[in-house]
Amino acid sequence: MSIQAEISGLFTAAAGGAPIALAEPKNLRYGDYATNIALRLAKLQKKAPPRIAQELAAQLNAKTPDFVFTEINGFINIKINDRRLFQELDQITPDYGRPDYSAAPDIRQSKILLEYVSANPTGPLHIGHGRWAVIGDILARALAYCGYAVTKEFYINDAGRQIANFLNSVNAVKNRQPLPEDGYHGSYINELARLDADPVQVTLDQQKETLKNIRSEFDSWFSEKTLHQSGALEQVLNELKKQNAVYTKDGALLFKSTAYGDDKDRVLIKSGGEKTYFTADIAYHRNKLDRGFTKLLNIWGADHHGYIPRVQAALQALTGKSDTRLTVILGQLVNLYRGGEPVKMSKRTGELITLKEVAEEIGVDALRYFLAMRSPDTALDFDLDLAKKQSSDNPVYYVQYAHARICSILRQNIPSLPEAKFLRLEPAERLLLLKIIRLPSELETISQTYGIHRLCSYAQELAALFHNFYHECKVIAENMQVTAYRLKIIRAVQTVLKIILDLLAVSAPEKM
Repeated sequence: MSIQAEISGLFTAAAGGAPIALAEPKNLRYGDYATNIALRLAKLQKKAPPRIAQELAAQLNAKTPDFVFTEINGFINIKINDRRLFQELDQITPDYGRPDYSAAPDIRQSKILLEYVSANPTGPLHIGHGRWAVIGDILARALAYCGYAVTKEFYINDAGRQIANFLNSVNAVKNRQPLPEDGYHGSYINELARLDADPVQVTLDQQKETLKNIRSEFDSWFSEKTLHQSGALEQVLNELKKQNAVYTKDGALLFKSTAYGDDKDRVLIKSGGEKTYFTADIAYHRNKLDRGFTKLLNIWGADHHGYIPRVQAALQALTGKSDTRLTVILGQLVNLYRGGEPVKMSKRTGELITLKEVAEEIGVDALRYFLAMRSPDTALDFDLDLAKKQSSDNPVYYVQYAHARICSILRQNIPSLPEAKFLRLEPAERLLLLKIIRLPSELETISQTYGIHRLCSYAQELAALFHNFYHECKVIAENMQVTAYRLKIIRAVQTVLKIILDLLAVSAPEKM
């Protein structure tokens, strides 16, 4: 049990079983954690919050010497005893932060389908695809670490008009004919035209290879074409008809999506008889539910914002439940820069720069870290020069260097040491330990909000605190007891940094 969980448990017992939220005060002079429980209990107990807080603080102070509880303006601030903080180092193992399943049975029952990237197999992946690939992969790793069963799926858009245009473009080049007006251009079309193999499969294989090379692999590759071949589209159309959720207008079949919260009704079958992409998407999401998934997570580009209500509406119509189990993470674009100037074209081909080229130029570690370090709902300005820089200005280098520096210290020829015992915490040591023990709550927040960029922020803050500690506190000291004490601290930092870098699928170098 983490320290935060232990403190929460004390409050839960004192407050009659109500769940307690702990926050980190902006000013750590007031305490290491704070809670507004007294404000929440005021109406129930018909007392002023300061009085409730004072009574609870007195009750808890009498109960345990490990923490000091203080009332400030109706809030309760909590300070961890230094000795107790040091003792937490014994809990820092390679599994630190994993949940206690006995306390979270719902986690074991969760079955999540995480769908991301899902690019059309009509050309090379670009940096935007790379952002979704990295975010999705890290999210899957974080959720799995927190105990959730996650399946990573790539939806192959291998049916419809875009595929037809793509094949017509390849065939036009192969037969030395003009490209179709809405066809695909680029040197890769010429390369595909020289092959006898299926262009769609070749492109898909290239996408798979690129994703594998950036350490983003999938458990399942779901073909849209199989939905058409299996009759799944007709099946969901019949289901919607049974629910009286469709109607005909001007020869087209429309879904009554406004009845389920959408801003307008949506076309399922055009007047010419062609089924829309939306129809296939309904069948695909119905298939996800039929496979027994309890949570559907999709990562889509921001341009799909308006698509969310219609898919949720369709699932509601099919299941009869307002909770469709669908959550969509929307992501903004990636803007590439080099030397302060925007980069859009490849030096090699003069065309749009591909994900593969970026990975080859800066390395996979930098690629993954930079694509993960900002919230998906904000545009990402990606500085290629900074990503290659070997200095503290480069965030991934900065974090990796902290790990390598610890490894360097541990490689030193250190004499036999006594058992590490608590001495006293210097300010730099205390801040470092406080950051370490916040990992479990950070992972819990990520598992609930899906904000994997928090991992990068946490890693950079931990690295900064370690570098400060390194300059403030001599690790290999003349006093062997001090040396043993501080080596125990840096081993804990090393373990936590390794956990974070593993979740990011970024290497943890021992030498730099």
